[in-house]
Formats: sequence, structure tokens, C-alpha cells
Amino acid sequence: MQIGILGLKFTGKTTLFNAITGANLPTGQGGVDPHLAVGKVPDSRLEILSDMFNPKKTVFASVEWVDIPGFDAAGFGGAGESNKFLEHARKVDAIAHVVRCFDNGMDAPDPQSEIESIALELQLADLQIVENRIERLNNDMGRKGKVDNPFEPPLMERFLAQLEDGQPLHKLELNDDETKLSSGFSFLTLKPVIIVLNSDESGVSEELITYASTQASEVVDLCAKVEEELGELDKEEQLEFLADLGISEPASDRMVQSAYGALGLHSFFTVGEDECRAWAVRKGALAPEAAGAIHSDLQRGFIRAETCSYDHLISAGGLAEVKKENNMRLEGKQYEVKDGDIINIRFSV
Repeated sequence: MQIGILGLKFTGKTTLFNAITGANLPTGQGGVDPHLAVGKVPDSRLEILSDMFNPKKTVFASVEWVDIPGFDAAGFGGAGESNKFLEHARKVDAIAHVVRCFDNGMDAPDPQSEIESIALELQLADLQIVENRIERLNNDMGRKGKVDNPFEPPLMERFLAQLEDGQPLHKLELNDDETKLSSGFSFLTLKPVIIVLNSDESGVSEELITYASTQASEVVDLCAKVEEELGELDKEEQLEFLADLGISEPASDRMVQSAYGALGLHSFFTVGEDECRAWAVRKGALAPEAAGAIHSDLQRGFIRAETCSYDHLISAGGLAEVKKENNMRLEGKQYEVKDGDIINIRFSV
């Protein structure tokens, strides 16, 4: 799972990146290459499971954060600096758009305009891809009298009309074949967007949060500067500082939860004396897909999933007790994995 952090220059992108990853990178330096860091997905359930099984290793699910270089509003238009930096965004699973909601001493913030500008930039970048693809399809038709996939030209025409109307592609209803066909193009406006409202300690208005929620899959409001300072404290001081500010969770936790929400993910667990581990899988995934998250061989040779719920395991006190209570189930290929499932895959390759 890879989340790209993007936005205009001096919106606090790298400060946020530092706050959620502990990277301690210098801010305001510009550059052309993205910064990468991996952070764990906090889950108190995994900590409890680890206490129960006392494994040699405990492994949390992880998120890879990508701090994409900021660009100037003057670079907008689907070309130049912004287009180059947006190529980094095509490689990620979701986009976290950081919006400046604080006064920087030079000009007043205009978060709504900033949200609209970035949305337009993403649309223009996708429009360029669609126009180029349509031109190539037309050339193929003129040269060969056909195209490789007859379903592609009408889909691209739908995309063209949508983008020219100023609308993102994710608002279109796509069937499974259309989704698969479009996936190879890494369209930016098909990716889930998290809007991060980066303010000072006074926070942001409910009106702005409401507006942002109409433009994104998830919205997080925070003060990246305060969150970065929070990361320098020990755990006890962090909790005390958060309580004083009226914040229930640090930015790292809220950003991960938003990433899970935007991508439609939840977690299942594998447990044992060697390892207790959390795995991210999309909501609605069937058992073989969850097996594939662990290893491709498990998906290829999938036979059954031995599973119970987290709640059953905790209340019973162990796997043997779950079996005695007849709460351990054998599920087949059509089983839909639930959040918190404890799973052991039976397979043969």
C-alpha cells in the first residue's frame, strides 16, 4: 500500500511526512525526487495477540508514504514541472493532498481554491493521457482497419467527455472489464484522494471540512507542525500533549486510518509461536485473495481457510479452546474475509 503526499510548495507536505514517518527531513528544500518511508499500521488487536502467543516476531501491516515534490501554481496546465511530478503520483495507490490552511506571513490561505486547482491539475494530466490514447487508436484504425480491443475506443470517449466536463473519472460507473482495461493507464482521477487540511493550532472551520468531504474519499484536519513536534516526545508525554490539545490520536494513526478508508481495506491476522502478523486486504476479498496477500503459492494452491473471529479467540483464550467451543471454521474459496479474522491457510502446490 503506497500513499503519495502531494500539493503546492510550502503547504507543509514534508513536515507532515516527517510527523507520520519520523523521517526528520529538511523542509522547504524543493528537489525533483520523491522521499519514501515505511510506517506501520497501528493495531491494538495485534499487540494483544502478541501477548497471547508470545511469538518470536510481531509484524504490523505497513504503509509506504511517498513525499512527492511540491510544485508552483504557475506550473499548472498538464505540462512542465507539475506534470513531471505528477508522474510520481501515478505509481501510488492513493493520493493525500495537503492543503495550506495557515497564514505563512506572505499571503492568506485559500484552501478551497487550492483544492480546486489540484483537482483540475489531476484532470488535465489524465486528459492528456486520454487524448494521446484516442489519437493512437485512431491511427491504428486507419492503418490496420481495427483496434486490438474494440471496447477501448468507446471507453476512452467516455473518459474524454467526463474530463472535458471538468469531472474526475472516479465518478463514472465502470464494470469489471472497464476497470481492468483502465488500470494500465494509472489515471490520477481514478485514485482515491485524501484531503489533508493543514492548519495552525486554531484549526479549520466545519464549513471547510464539509466542502473538502465532497471532493475526497477521506478528510483529515491537523496541524503538521505540532504533530512533528509531538513525534519528538516519549509516549507518555505524547499522550499528555494530545490530551491538552483535545486530540484523540496522533497524525500517523489518523492518516493510516484514512488511507485504509480511502482504499477500502481492513486487516486479518495470522498467529502462532513463530509470528503474529497483520495483513491488509480489500473489503469484500475472498479467502484465496487473502491467501495471496501472504504468498502467491498459498493463493495458487488454496484448499481451505481455517478461521475464527478475533473476538472468539480472545474470549476463548487460545486456538485450542476456540476449537473446543466449535468456533473454528473451515471456509472455501467463496468465503468473504472479515475484519479481524484469524486465518490459517491450507494449501497444496
